[in-house]
Amino acid sequence: MKKIRIHLMALLAVLTTASCGFLDVDVHNVATLDNYYRTMDELEDALNGVYATLADNALYGEAMMGRLGLSADLGYEYYKKDAGTVSYYQASVSDTKINAFWRSLYAGIGRANLLLANIDRVTASDEALVRREQIRGEALFLRAYYYYMLVKRFDNVPLVLTPPSDVNSDEKYVAQSTPREVYNRILADMETAAGLVPDTPDVEGGWQVCRTAVWGMIARVALNMAGQPVCEESMYVKAATYAKMVIDSGYHGLNPDFEQIFINQCRNIYDIREVLFEVNFWGDNTGIWQTAGTVGRNIGIASSEESPIGYCMGLLRCNPLLWHLYDTADLRRNWTISTFRYQEDGSHVADGESTIISRKYCAKWRREYETSKEKSTTCTDINFPVLRYSDVLLMYAEAYAYHPSGLDRTLALECLNQVRRRGHGVDVSTPSAYDWTGDDEALRRELMDERARELAYEMLRKDDLVRWGVFYDRMQEALDNIDGRSSAYQQAAIAAYSSVRRRDVCWPIPAREISVNPLLNQNSGW
Repeated sequence: MKKIRIHLMALLAVLTTASCGFLDVDVHNVATLDNYYRTMDELEDALNGVYATLADNALYGEAMMGRLGLSADLGYEYYKKDAGTVSYYQASVSDTKINAFWRSLYAGIGRANLLLANIDRVTASDEALVRREQIRGEALFLRAYYYYMLVKRFDNVPLVLTPPSDVNSDEKYVAQSTPREVYNRILADMETAAGLVPDTPDVEGGWQVCRTAVWGMIARVALNMAGQPVCEESMYVKAATYAKMVIDSGYHGLNPDFEQIFINQCRNIYDIREVLFEVNFWGDNTGIWQTAGTVGRNIGIASSEESPIGYCMGLLRCNPLLWHLYDTADLRRNWTISTFRYQEDGSHVADGESTIISRKYCAKWRREYETSKEKSTTCTDINFPVLRYSDVLLMYAEAYAYHPSGLDRTLALECLNQVRRRGHGVDVSTPSAYDWTGDDEALRRELMDERARELAYEMLRKDDLVRWGVFYDRMQEALDNIDGRSSAYQQAAIAAYSSVRRRDVCWPIPAREISVNPLLNQNSGW
């Protein structure tokens, strides 16, 4: 049975508000904290509150599913209600989704800070204390990951590491740190967490932070720190080191069937060999706890509210640039991008306008595989991957491509080619006709394209383009690839891509936050 990780506790409002004074959130009942964090059960509940941030509607629960422009050059949103917002690259300092993204992450950071500040109140048996230290590690990792999400979107963010002792004093106002300072703290906390969290065989599934997931995320953070805007070249070696630690652990491997990765997530089947860390959703939000998400409902192949497979808005559509990156033998194309449409009875019908690529849907998560018998029209219990093993392989290859000195070219090409082989349906461990054999000069571009083919619509693409320093140019290329100008969805694509400015490599600091925190400064261009 699926483990329920995302649930809220009675004290959640206190845990959210008592630590984020600079966000101008009302604080109440703080005195009750004196009697909390006394038992292992209370620590577990507090940790669940930290995990719950991932599933917030401002994050993976809803907004990140196609509504924040994170698919960049690979896809665009067609949803008229979001016109004039960040969804269409028409953000402003008062954009509600950007504001909610900021506030949700700082709420999660606040919960983690309270837990970390009070965790040593619990003294118990040796066995319980082992679990206490695991909780410490998981909370440290999650806080670091939330800061990673913030620094990638806003560059200059306040680094808050402890709850304020007096929320009515100026202590609640925290100035921004530089991206380098934030990255350094993220890496330090993740490396500490790696020594505390459960070993990979000891977790029940990808919903719980395990050691190799932390190693893989350190590789991701280091790779992004090596790129723009920080440009800390030495971090390529750290990225390669931690990616290789995941590879050498022996705990992970590619699922031989690319489609099955996403079918498993629709069916709540954990495959921690392929998916090192994922956001866990559960139920249909009809009870007290709001634990369901919108994977397959916001993004997926559109279906009607009456459809037996479940309603899907289909708001994320394909940019032809992605379609043309696949060769005709690549099996990933027809799973990642729709080649059919659903009829009212849930059956498939061939896409009669298949030549118009920009009308095709993101199709990785399909509600026809969802196990829930009662198909909600507003949410699903389909999980979403945060870190997959194929990503780890591609990160090692990329680290080599940008910093070949001291790294293993043979391993880098093998990592790349294992992903390519799986994509073409052949044995991943055997050299094949689909292997890439170019020189180092061409490897960087090949990895840009391979990450698109493998990880499309997993909300990583904008981050990739920004760190490579090619975001603006690729978005212009995506605009040029829109095939047609007459339909409403094509006009939506044109509106989005033509709205992109160089400043869009990061978001504006929300105006509301600047209004309540006198120490904040707006990002350049906003």
